[in-house]
Amino acid sequence: MTSPATPLPPIEPLGGPPKLSGLLDRWWAIALVCFIALAPVLVVGIAPLTDLYGHLGRHAVQTELAQRPGLQPYFSYEWKLIGNLGGDLLVQLFHPLLGVEGAVRATVMITQALGALGLLLVSREVHGRVTPFAIAAIPLIYGFPFNYGFINYTLSMALALLAYAAWLRLRRTSGEGWATLWLGVAGAAIWVAHTYGWAFLGLLAGSTMLAEVWAARTHPVRAVMRILGACWPLLLPVVPMVIWRAESSGAAISGWAWQYKFTWILSPLRTYWRDYDIASFAALVMLLGWAVASRAVKFERGVGIAALLCFVFFIALPFRVFGSAFADMRLFPYALALALVAIGVGKQGAKAWLIAGALALAFFGVRMATTTIAYERQDALVQAALPALGKMPMGARVAFFSVKPCRTRWALAPLDHLSGAAMARRDAFVNDQWQQPGVNPLKVSYPAAEPFVRDPSHLVIREECKETRSRLRLSTALRRLPRTAFTHIWIVGSPTRKVRPPEGFVEVPDAGSGILFAAKPQG
Repeated sequence: MTSPATPLPPIEPLGGPPKLSGLLDRWWAIALVCFIALAPVLVVGIAPLTDLYGHLGRHAVQTELAQRPGLQPYFSYEWKLIGNLGGDLLVQLFHPLLGVEGAVRATVMITQALGALGLLLVSREVHGRVTPFAIAAIPLIYGFPFNYGFINYTLSMALALLAYAAWLRLRRTSGEGWATLWLGVAGAAIWVAHTYGWAFLGLLAGSTMLAEVWAARTHPVRAVMRILGACWPLLLPVVPMVIWRAESSGAAISGWAWQYKFTWILSPLRTYWRDYDIASFAALVMLLGWAVASRAVKFERGVGIAALLCFVFFIALPFRVFGSAFADMRLFPYALALALVAIGVGKQGAKAWLIAGALALAFFGVRMATTTIAYERQDALVQAALPALGKMPMGARVAFFSVKPCRTRWALAPLDHLSGAAMARRDAFVNDQWQQPGVNPLKVSYPAAEPFVRDPSHLVIREECKETRSRLRLSTALRRLPRTAFTHIWIVGSPTRKVRPPEGFVEVPDAGSGILFAAKPQG
């Protein structure tokens, strides 16, 4: 039996000689790195991600609707085979043991642990060792997409990395047949978690095959057949995907937001402090620049091609694909992470490589520490607003408004979907849930409250801001609100002046950092 201090056996990577296993290849070291990678989500309860409390509300409907009469008139949840169910399935699995909030927290932690492990195992497969640069890539799993709360997406990308590492090993140890079978099964399962993870797995496997035929100087026609022969099982989810999109909002490809792509390039580590996050990104770029120029480094071609293709798709993709926003932004952190994982060893034991590796490990430690602090600060904003829940009766009907500044701030807003906590803890109707065919199985119906029924009706702007089609000023929203449809109005964020209660409502004292109005008793 292997002891915790025994290194993993050395691996002969495809196309290269075996590398000696080092300290980072030991099981206990891999487990320790993955545990450190969980620090930001271990120090808080529900992670303060922009969308996560909204997901919490949906999961309460998903798992406990039969026991929650206050939610039943307004929400329903219908399971369907769609490419966006990863977090929902994990919550369903853990709910009997942990309850809805515990299941959500466990899902987030498992997602991040699998993401870290996936990067390490891919490094181990392609280099024969876990490199410090793969560890330096781990902070990118706490990048912009995760901080928005795209849990299904992030989970699917983590699963794709793990499936890719397993595929590489099967090809080396068990032959093409088993590897092909695995690719079909894993691809179908990852598609259910999220469509993008399935596409990411195809990109990874296809890049490896492209590197192989390139190195072998295979004739172009035979090269194409070779790549298709290895990757065709990934086409299995195409049939359910076509059915899914036919029943929903179609392709929903729109919005080439070129003006935002430069901002996304600066934002792969966007968490809390703008200058620090951009400086951290610059440090990774300099590390990659050194690796490209250094003789101490030999890049793994397959992963390097995958990183390049991720960047190309980031540039080419529009803002919205299959109804999911930020389609382009989501890819860039993974392009950067793959580029770091691709860094191998040229001259064994080269001093420059050892120094760069030490700096990579230091980067990992510093980013994990500062991300933990950032999450604690964001969570403090959440906890300061939550006392309003204690002032609401069970089954309240809450018009929730998150007041946004005129210009988007660097730190993501952890309060934007906080009303999901009112669904989970007070069985309240709230107006922040997503309602788009094919995106999630939740359905919202409350005609009396239209148009303040679903996302983004809860997002409003300060009084001095110019109104847009999608966002009203807070005062405009309050004026248009069908007040008889709601028992409470909950306002969080940053209104610029004192908000007076609308007619028929009174302010509730001691309701936390936000503002809570309650309808006056009739008669």
